[in-house]
Amino acid sequence: MFRNGDQAGTVGGRTGARRCRATVALIVCSTLALSAAANPQSDPVVTVSENDGMYSVAATFTVPQGASFALAALTDYSHIPRFMPAVRASTVLERADDRAVVEQEAVASFMMFSKRIHLVLEVQEERDAIRFRDRCGRSFARYQGRWTVAEKDGVTRVTYELSAKPTFQVPEVLLKRLLKRDAIEMIAALKAEIGARARQPMDCARGCPEREPIR
Repeated sequence: MFRNGDQAGTVGGRTGARRCRATVALIVCSTLALSAAANPQSDPVVTVSENDGMYSVAATFTVPQGASFALAALTDYSHIPRFMPAVRASTVLERADDRAVVEQEAVASFMMFSKRIHLVLEVQEERDAIRFRDRCGRSFARYQGRWTVAEKDGVTRVTYELSAKPTFQVPEVLLKRLLKRDAIEMIAALKAEIGARARQPMDCARGCPEREPIR
């Protein structure tokens, strides 16, 4: 049995505890927000827009490794399925010092939607950028974009741009959500791969971090 004074104290204590928990939650949320703002490597910035059936994807993220590791991952065409689960096959059809032709098969799926994607990419490699364009037109009437890397003080900023016009029918809202989700997942996989290459720079079974110089 509680006395009246004990009951009042208990109720007040519970209210105080709830207020304390709320205050702690606010402090934690504020700390996380400040941490994310101070650490641009935490999450990528991804935007997707549509205009007359043409979809544009733009993404930016940073990694605490040098540009050579990012370029090595992006140009390791044959091994892309190893660290990009959505890509089922990636075959180099042609290879030169600064260009490649790469055939890829991927699966895009979201909720009840699933589509097999076929691309034959013409890739042009530059010192700080990789441009690509699909030439087969099977899955997309237009599919082209580029990766750009910029290193400063050991931190690399990576930018991804894509313009795509699908040949298949899919609701705009669904495709925009799919493109954004896939971009976020792709970036997460790339960041993990770049980090792994930096930790094991001599493990060429994973693909050497240094690629041949572009002429």
